[in-house]
Amino acid sequence: MKKSVVILFLCFVFLSGKAQTGIGTTTPDSSAKLEVSSTTKGILIPRMTSVQKAAIVSPANGLFVYQTDGVSGFYVNTGTSASPIWQRINTDWTKSGTDISYSTGNVSTTGSLTGGNSATSTLAGFSANMNTQTGTTYTLATTDNGKIITINNASPITLTVPSLFAGFNCMIIQLGAGQITLSGSGTTITNRSGFTKSGGANAIVTLIAISNTSYISGGDMSN
Repeated sequence: MKKSVVILFLCFVFLSGKAQTGIGTTTPDSSAKLEVSSTTKGILIPRMTSVQKAAIVSPANGLFVYQTDGVSGFYVNTGTSASPIWQRINTDWTKSGTDISYSTGNVSTTGSLTGGNSATSTLAGFSANMNTQTGTTYTLATTDNGKIITINNASPITLTVPSLFAGFNCMIIQLGAGQITLSGSGTTITNRSGFTKSGGANAIVTLIAISNTSYISGGDMSN
């Protein structure tokens, strides 16, 4: 009995004194606390559903799991134990040479997209973003930024221009017989000729905000 206790104690001292642990190797890398070495097998981390992942109590920052349902893949908690943020390690991007592509869904950003060369960088392969209207009234919204707005009605049309944001711009096309009148709502619309309406059927009007309440209009316009 005493001999067994001594052996167990010595094993404990030996293991606690080692700086690294190796599985499949007797010489684990000095920078690794644990090294698993194999040329025939891999390492399998915990697999679970999204519900099971969300039910982990106080997950540590850096906790790593594999989610088997929904958008499956490897997830790591980039938040805190109290407020976990499960971030999927993304493998949806495809790299070919110096190009990358993404075809799984939409790409969004809260920052800026900057070209590599201001003189030659271009945007290509995008369809026009249209907003088709057939009524006699319409109010611009932030979602109309960069859009082509077509309005087709035989009666006069009022296009209300509210306070939006500097840089807002859109193109307005009168398709029907009804002229489009630009009407500011808490905003000022300036036209170099003093015009406030589209010129007639198939007229094109451009509207640009130089501040959130100040716009400049141009194009095929009249009164």
